[in-house]
Amino acid sequence: MKDNSLAKLGGTCSILLGVSYIVIGINYLLLLPAAQRAGSTLDKSLPSFAQNPTPLTLQYWAFALGAVFALAAVLAISETVRSTNEGWVRWTSNLAYLGFAVIAINNFLFLDRQPARAAAYVAGDAATKAAMVASGPVGLDPQGWLGFGAVGLWTLVVSLLALRGGMWPKPLAYVGIAVALVYWLIVAGQVLDIGLLVAIAAGLGGVILGPIWYIWIGVHLRRAAQMAPSSAASPAS
Repeated sequence: MKDNSLAKLGGTCSILLGVSYIVIGINYLLLLPAAQRAGSTLDKSLPSFAQNPTPLTLQYWAFALGAVFALAAVLAISETVRSTNEGWVRWTSNLAYLGFAVIAINNFLFLDRQPARAAAYVAGDAATKAAMVASGPVGLDPQGWLGFGAVGLWTLVVSLLALRGGMWPKPLAYVGIAVALVYWLIVAGQVLDIGLLVAIAAGLGGVILGPIWYIWIGVHLRRAAQMAPSSAASPAS
């Protein structure tokens, strides 16, 4: 009998990833101060964080934990379409692992360092503040090429392959394609320093499309795993 533990685990983790996206999107749009959002300069974001660290701390935790859940979700989702084009699936899924790993590392790093940096900025003299601003943001992927761009490529590839091979319901595949575009919208907003694009992506991707896709495909994986044993069982001879 086929072991369906991957689909069950990956499906559960995909659902949890979708929930983390809801937290990220709502927090970004409703709770996060403007000074702490994407595109804000360090001379604004650090004093704001020192005064009100809770929303951004929640953002860091949601991104970090969601990315950890994503590592299992990527594995299970990729497995559903691997037979249609193993080369593309393996390459882009590896990119997605890398992207989500970078997101996790970055946000755990921020959780550790951001409070101390904010406190040092507020307590520092003009020279200290100037040096901290000149040093730029701390992070492995400041423009999101890996955390959002590479993950978006994987999302697009698996969705197109699922659409071509009929592995998923068609609406699910179309939502996946839309999610890929939202990921790239975040990269565009970061590269071009346009906060509005990031806000649009947070609304569309974080609150609507991202949660729909990850939760839906998580449910799809778990249902397929539950149905597989009975459908695969052979009648007794």
